[in-house]
Amino acid sequence: MKKYLGLTLIVVGVLMLVGLKLVRLTFINLLLLVPLLLIIVGGVLHVWQLKRESRY
Repeated sequence: MKKYLGLTLIVVGVLMLVGLKLVRLTFINLLLLVPLLLIIVGGVLHVWQLKRESRY
């Protein structure tokens, strides 16, 4: 699971954004900030893990 933590954070962030859109809570900026941060942190973590595992 640790190997896919970055991708998991991205998927959770996207699902949260979709859920917020479905229940029409997109006017509350704080609720939109949490999934955005999850997606950004997940992307950075995923790239960092790929770089760490690479030989180059």
